[in-house]
Formats: sequence, C-alpha cells, structure tokens
Amino acid sequence: MPCKDIVSWNTIIMAYGIHGFGRTSIQLFSAMKEKGIKPNGRTFVYVLSSCSISGMVDEGWEYFNLMKREYGIDATIEHYGCMVDSLGRTGNLSSAKQFIEEMPLVPTARIWGSLLAASRNHNNIEMAEFAARHVFSLEHDNAGCYILLSNMYAKAGRWEDVERITNQMTKEGITRTFGCSMVETNSNTHWFVNGDRSHAETKMIYDALDIILRNTAEGIYVNTGAKFRPQDLSRKRANSPENHSAKLAIAFGLISSTIGKTVLVRKNVRLCEDCHTAAKKISMFTRREIILGDSKIFHHFKDGCCSCGDYW
Repeated sequence: MPCKDIVSWNTIIMAYGIHGFGRTSIQLFSAMKEKGIKPNGRTFVYVLSSCSISGMVDEGWEYFNLMKREYGIDATIEHYGCMVDSLGRTGNLSSAKQFIEEMPLVPTARIWGSLLAASRNHNNIEMAEFAARHVFSLEHDNAGCYILLSNMYAKAGRWEDVERITNQMTKEGITRTFGCSMVETNSNTHWFVNGDRSHAETKMIYDALDIILRNTAEGIYVNTGAKFRPQDLSRKRANSPENHSAKLAIAFGLISSTIGKTVLVRKNVRLCEDCHTAAKKISMFTRREIILGDSKIFHHFKDGCCSCGDYW
C-alpha cells in the first residue's frame, strides 16, 4: 500500500491476533511505531486481545500499563475485557473476579461473560453460576449464557439443572441461535446444520465421517468422572448431536479437496468443545491442516494441536 494509516495497521494487527499469531501482532505494533504512526485506543484493544488469545499474559499486562503511561490513553471497557480474558486464561478466577469488582467502570454483561467463559474452561461451576447471575441481571435474555451453563451441567451429569435451564429458557421465550457451518470448494459454498442430510453427497460425507471418528475414537462419549445412570447417558447424547455441523463441513472439505490442501470452515456460533477435540484429532489422522473460524477467533488445527492453545 502506498499509504499505511492507523486503520490499515490496526486491521492487520487484529487479523493476526484472531488467527492466534500474537507474536506477529506485537511485531507489527512495533513496526507501526517505527514508521511514526501513533497508536490509538483501538490499536491497544487489538494488541491486548492478541496477547490474550495467544496466551501472552505477561506481555498483555505490559501493554495495558504502557497504554496510559506512554500514550495517555485511558482504558475503556474493551481494554478491561481483554485483561479479564487474560486472567481467566491463567485459571486464577478469584483474581479475575476481584479485578472486575475493582474496575473504575461499571462491568457490562460481556465482562461478566468473560468470567463465565473462563469458569467453563476451568470447570468451575460455582464461579460460572456467580458470573451468570450478573449476566442475567443485565441481560435476562442472554441465550449464550443459558446454553453455556446448560452444557456445564450436562458435562457434570447434573440433569435436573439442565432441565431447569431449559424450562427457564422456554418460560422467557429464549431460543438457541441457529448454528451452521460453511465450507467452500471449487468456488461453491456448502452449508451444514447439525445432523444435516440434505446434501447431495450425504452418504459419502457420513461414510467418511464414520471412518474418521472411529479411527480417532471420537464416536463415543468419554466418562469425565461424573456417575452416569443409563438414562443420563441417553439424555447426554440427546443434548449432544453426534454429527455436529462443523464435523460434517470438515468431512466434506476433506473428501472434496486435493489431498494435502488446507480445509477452511466457517461457523456462525462458538465452536463446541466436542468439535474442537475432534478437529484436533482429525488434523493428526488425516495429516491435513484445518482452519475453522467461529464467532470469536480462527482455530488452526495441525498435527493434533490448535493455535488457540485449547482456550477460547
């Protein structure tokens, strides 16, 4: 570009960040400053977000302090949100809770939602319930919060609580976001929903997915420690469709593209834990890179690992 302004620098810093390349983001931040471009508040949102996504917690705190000290930029709710994400990544949920309560700004539902997401990632139901109460006090119709809590209860085998959440959603008239996944091959876009059987290549997709899942042991549910009764396991399966849209899109991408070519899938909601685990194993089994962009970031699956470090 003949002229690189603050908008173009911010955009590329953000782009590398959401793909999990935090080191490159902060290198670009340094390059921008060397070119004489002064960072603004948005720049620091993207830098702090990049540090959080890539697990660079210490670096995130350095930039958070640098923002005010060197550039006189006051932290906004978005900057504080990035730091809550960073604290949540470390698993120090008590510190994250204290940080929120001591913020000079009034916490938003999104801030409490960050604590809720961190609680999910570290399997702390008590803290998740605490964060959820604050979210509901601000946004009583937050479907994502209800679903996240429900999934945590299901994972713990607390089916009475799952029913309570479901009943509450029904009472409030809240419905789940319609989730779907998209893959593009040969300039054609293909959409899938959970359990989709409308595609012309449905039989081949399911045959391929069956082979892949059997070879990666993803076709069975693993007991995570909770004591399941037979009816519990049946209900868990009912709440967790065996063939999620992301898995179907990945399977189609694999069979409809050249061997060795990267498979790119887009999903309109957050990637679930089951599909995330499956994608890691599929990337190892097929020796293919899989890039899956969800509502928050892009996950790069390669050789059984994900660029998000299993925290998203």
